[in-house]
Amino acid sequence: MTLLTIIAIIVNIYFKGVSRMPRALTEQEKCRICHRLIDKGKDIVLMHGIRKVSVDDITKAAGMSKGSFYQHFESKEKYLYELTLEVHRQIFAQAEQMIFQDGDLQDNIRGFLLKLFHLPEVAFFSRNYHEISELINTLADQGVQSSHQMEVDMFERLMVMAGIDTQKAKPGVVCNYVHMLYIIMGSDLMIEDYLPETIDLIMDSLITYFFGGV
Repeated sequence: MTLLTIIAIIVNIYFKGVSRMPRALTEQEKCRICHRLIDKGKDIVLMHGIRKVSVDDITKAAGMSKGSFYQHFESKEKYLYELTLEVHRQIFAQAEQMIFQDGDLQDNIRGFLLKLFHLPEVAFFSRNYHEISELINTLADQGVQSSHQMEVDMFERLMVMAGIDTQKAKPGVVCNYVHMLYIIMGSDLMIEDYLPETIDLIMDSLITYFFGGV
């Protein structure tokens, strides 16, 4: 066997091995996988709650392996955090569409708030508010950005777009207001028959705060 033949065999073996190596995912593919895991897992989380849902439940819903899950999320807690952020982004995207459509701005804001508190995601947040807060606080020690600050920033963006003076009507106060509504909706202390009227009253005061700063 000649030297050239030996070299050819070695090269052939090498490239066969390279061809069997898994192809690295592009950033677009990574984003698509993350989106699928979050999108398909969301219904499972909303149905079972953040404590009962497992990684197996999430990957089964997405039609993916646990290996794929852990390539994109360090833990179930990080996944739930990212899911929470994504739901907030989706809600604020809806807010932009509804608030800045044709019509009276105050009526549009009221219409969005009414829709907001009928969304299944918001109902889930109100029922599991304390568990979600504990999750965020646990991850805060790992350098995770506060979701509360993200919400404040998003409220500020909407308010500036609407021409609302954010020095008089503070985005952080608005954020607290909405959180208060979460807590009220999920509280056993509320008399259910009067809850819609109570929420209307609170929304009226919030809109007054938006435009009057009082």
